[in-house]
Amino acid sequence: MGSSYSTPSEDVNSVRHEASSPEGNPMYYPRHSADAVESFNILRQKLPSELVLEILEFAEYWVLSAIRREDSVDYTERDCRDRNPYLTSEPIQGERFPVRDIRINIWSHDQGWSSYREDHGTFRNSWTWFDLAIERPPGRDDISKDENLRLATNVHAGRETMHHRITYHSDQKLHWMQNLQAGDRISIVPRARFPGWRNTVEKASIEVYTSPVL
Repeated sequence: MGSSYSTPSEDVNSVRHEASSPEGNPMYYPRHSADAVESFNILRQKLPSELVLEILEFAEYWVLSAIRREDSVDYTERDCRDRNPYLTSEPIQGERFPVRDIRINIWSHDQGWSSYREDHGTFRNSWTWFDLAIERPPGRDDISKDENLRLATNVHAGRETMHHRITYHSDQKLHWMQNLQAGDRISIVPRARFPGWRNTVEKASIEVYTSPVL
């Protein structure tokens, strides 16, 4: 299953369709490995341990670390020079390579106008976007080198706030994701290029799902 994200080459309607799912997730996820251990111990009273592990994995009973920010901020080209993040996750939990899913939501739009009317309402020549950044403790290798870490692109001259939903799965075999370790963090970095272009972020969230330590 591939990640979902917006790029300049995608049609605007396809991204709006992808982003139309209801906000929030009614499913319960453990916040600590201790929660998963408790569930494991309850189930293994009736079932073999190997089967319980398969059930928990099939149910995606992963530890969830979630962070959210609701704060409208404008970013121009000058504001983006230092690549300051809008939102950064908590340190990743778990064992050596624990990440199973990463789900990112961004609500944003650009300045709402441009001189290129033929590109309005598309992703063509849109110069406001978002990158993913990976922050690692000292001594760890840079796993983002030569990776495509663009998260989403705003619609060209879009006045209305747009919801971008980006999901990465462990089975995609992405080098950077496979090599995330406990203690690493991921960030949403707003970008804007050229005078007159402005990236307005309304709110965002980061959810990191990791395998519990059982």
